Amino acid sequence: MSRARRTAALWAARRMDPAFHDEAGFEAWKSDDPANAEAFDQVWGVNQDSALTEAMKLSEQRRSATRGRAGPIAALAGGVLACGLAVALAWPQLQLMTVAPTAFETARGEHRAVVLQDGTKVMLDGDTRLEVRLGAGRREVALSRGEAFFDVAHDEARPFTVRTVAGSARVLGTAFDLELSDERGPERLELSVHRGRVRLAPDGLIRRTADLTVGQRAFATEGRLSKVGAFDPAADDWRSGWLETDGVTLGRLVERLNRASARRIVIADADLARQRVAGRFRLDEPAALVRNLALVHGFEVREGQGGLVISR
Repeated sequence: MSRARRTAALWAARRMDPAFHDEAGFEAWKSDDPANAEAFDQVWGVNQDSALTEAMKLSEQRRSATRGRAGPIAALAGGVLACGLAVALAWPQLQLMTVAPTAFETARGEHRAVVLQDGTKVMLDGDTRLEVRLGAGRREVALSRGEAFFDVAHDEARPFTVRTVAGSARVLGTAFDLELSDERGPERLELSVHRGRVRLAPDGLIRRTADLTVGQRAFATEGRLSKVGAFDPAADDWRSGWLETDGVTLGRLVERLNRASARRIVIADADLARQRVAGRFRLDEPAALVRNLALVHGFEVREGQGGLVISR
């Protein structure tokens, strides 16, 4: 890491301390070299990191406690100690934010297998986007849409976290599938564990987490966790072109088909989207599948602008 980035990380940690008053020094450092301001902008987004937030709370609590029973020198020492703790706790995330992300993206109907620099293997479903940062103390992936299967290289010193708008999944080394879905309205993150143990945490300030093991599945949405369910890790899934379910809404099925189909499929009727279907579905022939379902369930499929339209 460059000197500018290391110093920027320290300035970021100091400026998030409520007791920080050295704005003149900070501005002087930024104006000394254009690279300083650029490096600071790159790390400032980390100010929402939970580890840093908790550390700064600890800093304030320690200062409050020492003000009432200690002299100014002791209070200052306590504040310096707490700030040092905040920097130590936040440093892995601050360092990670200085790493340029590597993006991986697929079009609808495309599958892509990638191997990350740490040896982690990732299979991306269609219409999926990831941004990967591998730091010295943490590994982090941002899943902004779609679905991906992760076979994570074990590294006790560098936890592996996948973050989405709906929540996150954190592991050391395991295999699991994550899907970011918006078929039911608010985006939700569904986790299916194929090996090892994964911690699922919904987005939000007050979070209840769940540790899932092999054959367990759950989802997070709107800051809440679902009940943990079971699935068969040996069954076919989207990686082999199949979806097997004992009950799923038509809207949910179409959302999956749209990742596998180059032609867009749209449901014109909201009530129809909530109709449940069950069976073993071949995902790589979406047009044929929806036409066969139409015969069974009594809806219509017609050609529309840019794709297929399903209606009553």
